[in-house]
Amino acid sequence: MTDHIQTSLDNQILTLTINRPERKNALTQAMYGAMADAIVGANDDKAVRAIIITGEGDMFTAGNDLGDFASDMERSSGEPPVTRFLNAIRDAEKPLIAAVNGPAIGVGLTMLLHCDIAYAAESANFRAPFTALGLVPEAGSSLLLPLSVGNSMAN
Repeated sequence: MTDHIQTSLDNQILTLTINRPERKNALTQAMYGAMADAIVGANDDKAVRAIIITGEGDMFTAGNDLGDFASDMERSSGEPPVTRFLNAIRDAEKPLIAAVNGPAIGVGLTMLLHCDIAYAAESANFRAPFTALGLVPEAGSSLLLPLSVGNSMAN
């Protein structure tokens, strides 16, 4: 597991902490792989009753580390780590809880839409900058966001 994803199991709750505060907890392919592995592993672990995802410091996540994605030209065969992660949160068998301790940007917002519960600190805010970056919203966020917060808030 990458050092940028810390895991702890306490009182049958698996906590995944995005721990890359020097890069505003921006997510790399390796970090996605580590989180996917932890969530899939928790599905089969009777010692885990729930999963919490949070960020270290004052940021939940700035979203994807675009430099990592751009430099990851050599893709291994099989499912990309980001896809494995998105499938893992979609298919999680244990309650998936987000503890949002600061800004949740891009995929940081998208992953909240797949959680069973999202708790937001007063410092939390949410942005989906996909169109500003020339990107297509991922993982059903253009459908799930209006369903979660209503059309007027989603626009």
